[in-house]
Amino acid sequence: MQYARSFQWSAAVDHYRRAIAVDPESLEARFRLGWALCNQAEADKPSLADMAMVYGAQVLGFEQAARDGRRRFQNNRLLLKDAVFYLNSVLEKDPNHARALHYLAKALFALDQKADAEQAARKAAQLEPANAAYTNLAQNFDSTTPSSTVSSESMANTPHTWDELVLELRTKRELRQMQIMLEKPDMARELGVHPPTGILLKGPPGTGKTTIARVLAYEAQCNFVSISPADINQMYVGESEKKVRDIFAKARASSPCIIFIDEIDALLPVRQGGVAIHSDKVVNQFLQEMDGITPNTRVFVVGATNRPDMLDPAVRRGGRLSREIEIPLPDYNARLQLFQLCTRSTNLCSDVSLEELASGSAGYSGADIKALVNEAGLIALIRLTDTEPESPKQLKQEDFLAAFKNLG
Repeated sequence: MQYARSFQWSAAVDHYRRAIAVDPESLEARFRLGWALCNQAEADKPSLADMAMVYGAQVLGFEQAARDGRRRFQNNRLLLKDAVFYLNSVLEKDPNHARALHYLAKALFALDQKADAEQAARKAAQLEPANAAYTNLAQNFDSTTPSSTVSSESMANTPHTWDELVLELRTKRELRQMQIMLEKPDMARELGVHPPTGILLKGPPGTGKTTIARVLAYEAQCNFVSISPADINQMYVGESEKKVRDIFAKARASSPCIIFIDEIDALLPVRQGGVAIHSDKVVNQFLQEMDGITPNTRVFVVGATNRPDMLDPAVRRGGRLSREIEIPLPDYNARLQLFQLCTRSTNLCSDVSLEELASGSAGYSGADIKALVNEAGLIALIRLTDTEPESPKQLKQEDFLAAFKNLG
């Protein structure tokens, strides 16, 4: 223990390895080794500066420096995996070993195995609720759970249907085709139709691409997994590719399932042939998962982008996201429907002309119109509070005109 007390974790690890060699059945020695490995990994954990250095070396072509940097990340993960092995060996013989559970949770969390880490942390806190360190770690998972890397959402809470979406009839028909192929793959096969792996929704920001993906999942009665580039890209070597594998494995296990990738051009950009090694590996892994050896039975990928030219061409070829659907900015009639939709639960004064608002909002997207109505409500809130407290609680045309000026 003298090595551990002086934070000489490498020496402590060597000492406990010798202790296990003498007595392989000693639970205490195995726990101490897992504990020391966990602390050594924490002490030697690469920083963000180390990650930036590795990336810079890759971009500049300094392969030896990049390999040395990646080796440090790999060694850190090996320490953590070693710790997990020995702590699990303790728990196999003593499932209620609270200390082993606590440090196992830390090691698993560092390896980004958050679900298993949370389970271990909660069990340790249940076994010893008086231990503040155990309860604090378990409570930390409560605060981080909502921002998990992949979120599966219940479509029962989605209020929208195709009838409520403001889209061109042709676009709705194309989306309806995708829905039927997800709902009735056997019928599609009987007609000789090969169901596509996915679709690409392209169009300006705010045109409702994310909402369309949710409605497609709701109408087709599919599970829904939403991811973004920030969810996939990890600082440790090989972790991004593992995230991709885990996402598709999760989708296959809960099929029928839609995987929605927002800002797909940032996640799967054109490969540079070695200049951007990290992104190239992520693209390769996605291509492999989309139409590789493992079949994706009733797993559908929906990508959304406003920069389709930035997307790797291999992603858009047949068998992958070969079906592309344009979601344009709304025309006058669509904008009028959007104003009616966004104000249906709003008290409007008789002087409000939605036709005039639709005419004056050329170039606005659905998200812009929603923001405009919200801004008008905020302006009315100030007006009714400060200058017209006795007036009816309604939005006036002047509130919308002021909102136009504020949003510029």
